[in-house]
Amino acid sequence: MTERRVWRGRGPAWRIGVVLVTVALLVAGLVVAALLTDVEGELRAGRDVSASASPPPSPGLVAAGDDAPTPDPAALDGILGPLASSPAVGDLTASVVDDATGQVLWERRPRDARVPASTVKLLTAVAALSRLPADARVDTVLARGTRPDTLVVIPGGDPTMSGSAEPGPLFPGAATIAQAAGVVRTAGQTPARIVVAPGPYTGPRLGPGWSPVDIAAGNIAPVQAWMLDAGRLDPADEYSPRTSEPTLAAGRALARELGVDPAEVQVSEEPVETTEEFGRVSSAPLTERVRSMLVHSDNVLAEAICREVALDRNPDQAVGFTAGTTAVVDTLAERGLDMSGVRLDDCSGMSAGNRLSAAALTDVLRTAAAPDATRELRDLLDALPVAAGSGTLADRFDGPSAAGAGWVRAKTGTLRGTSALAGTVTSADGRTMSFALLASGTDPTVARPVLDRIAAELRSCGCR
Repeated sequence: MTERRVWRGRGPAWRIGVVLVTVALLVAGLVVAALLTDVEGELRAGRDVSASASPPPSPGLVAAGDDAPTPDPAALDGILGPLASSPAVGDLTASVVDDATGQVLWERRPRDARVPASTVKLLTAVAALSRLPADARVDTVLARGTRPDTLVVIPGGDPTMSGSAEPGPLFPGAATIAQAAGVVRTAGQTPARIVVAPGPYTGPRLGPGWSPVDIAAGNIAPVQAWMLDAGRLDPADEYSPRTSEPTLAAGRALARELGVDPAEVQVSEEPVETTEEFGRVSSAPLTERVRSMLVHSDNVLAEAICREVALDRNPDQAVGFTAGTTAVVDTLAERGLDMSGVRLDDCSGMSAGNRLSAAALTDVLRTAAAPDATRELRDLLDALPVAAGSGTLADRFDGPSAAGAGWVRAKTGTLRGTSALAGTVTSADGRTMSFALLASGTDPTVARPVLDRIAAELRSCGCR
């Protein structure tokens, strides 16, 4: 299940040798209302903050000194060991590494494979940022069919197009259905019917172990190559129920925009012949879509992005779940990352069949945080939710873990009996570390506060 989260804006882009600094503080009297909803196999927790409460910390970035001391592993174990042994985290596997050197600072059975939940999206993000240009976009083509009155939509794999006149809050910079209609009008066309071609996707529309009940619960939509607002019925609500026929819904929305009878919309399972291209509309650039995927933990967008990687590797081959996961794993292996023991059934983390180790996660994170990281990969760190500030961490890191507020940037993961946290943190001495914590066998509502506390201790402990 996913946690209720609020996106509060983006911070400056990360550069190597920079650290987070909090420029605003949480008010102790913050009003909290917990909302627990059983969805997507993950746990959602929401917070209703009163109008009088102060805003969360606003993170900033300042240059870090090159001589920042490294935490002593023995001292670190003295602090983290008792937390890791807490019954609240059940069977915990963990890895903490120094970003500059790769030195292991603390670990608990780091190579044991566990269910990673939504931390799988870190692999999807790094594979995409490694393989594709940062400004890569996905096009939706509008063309004439063999009948003059037929508009053919040829999807490229964009689930983020907005059904409104402007991009919604979840997918900044997205194309809109109004833009698509504008392309047709500019071409002087008045179609009487619309046919949507199948696009580059193939195979099952629900991933292994996915449940159809999660569609109405707002966590997934059938994975198709064209949809509006990732299939949400309410584009402004990230937890909105989603449609079970996203491509048909998109085609009908375009029909209404063009004054075409929605009953005259057909979704074809076979390629559709066209005679003339009218134009195309494009998604937001890759870096923006990766940020939306991570901040909102959007499962549909994650599946689309990994298929984008697969299509870049094999442009002439239709792609599905297997092609997407294979492309992610192979791309990371080609970067020199050890993918042995990694098993992915999907690219979003929805499947309980996924297996991943804490060490694999910190290896992936260091591709963005190490001194030799590319500028494109460093964008990953800017895209991660900020503790007590944004996304799935907006309502976390208070109380005993408040020291991590504004300093921890991490991807969450929650499935029934599984809670994960993986990201980056800067110590009080200015040393940056990548960490991964995978807890299993306990209720996530019990495990998450302890995981937050471990990450917060990495921030506050000099450990020398």
